[in-house]
Amino acid sequence: MNQTDHTLLRKIKTGDRPAFMILYERYWNDLYRFVFVRTKDKEVAEELLQNLWIRILENTESIQTDENENAKGYLFRHLHYRVIDYFNSHKKELSTVSIDESENSLEITDTEYSEILEENEISTLFAMIDEVVSRLPMTEQKVYDMRIRKNKSVDETAEALGLSNKTVSNKLSKAIGEIRDQLSPEYQSSKKFISIMILMEVLTVC
Repeated sequence: MNQTDHTLLRKIKTGDRPAFMILYERYWNDLYRFVFVRTKDKEVAEELLQNLWIRILENTESIQTDENENAKGYLFRHLHYRVIDYFNSHKKELSTVSIDESENSLEITDTEYSEILEENEISTLFAMIDEVVSRLPMTEQKVYDMRIRKNKSVDETAEALGLSNKTVSNKLSKAIGEIRDQLSPEYQSSKKFISIMILMEVLTVC
């Protein structure tokens, strides 16, 4: 049974990383398209979404859900106003699009982005990341497993593995660096992969 957004947000507030990634996968495509069709700028779309995901991590209680425990409306509204802020700050003319039209205005003719959606689904990326992790030195595998997969804190990981907190942080940073380096070039350029890795790095200091 699928967990509601409200349930996922509650778990995210307690530091549940798997819950965060479920919510991330649930909305990444639609939210990216929503911003991209309005700004026509990949970098701006990525930046606005990145800020939203960090907000979800750092200020979970600010994310509102409706009577069906769904956060979709809030997320679209939030991005709608961030797009307006962007255009206002850059003194550009904004063509206002109603939030109610969001689900019907997701078509993108941009070939590159369509290829990214088709070829770089999150499940595929995670499988590739897991393959890279399986080839890392054992200590780095254990640190990655406890911090990223099992949602353990730096203190808990250090105590369980008999390492210092600094060593835990260094090992995880090294593991993430290896993931970046060892993934094949076509996946290294994936916007999803880049976002996942940035968010993973945010999580390493939580």
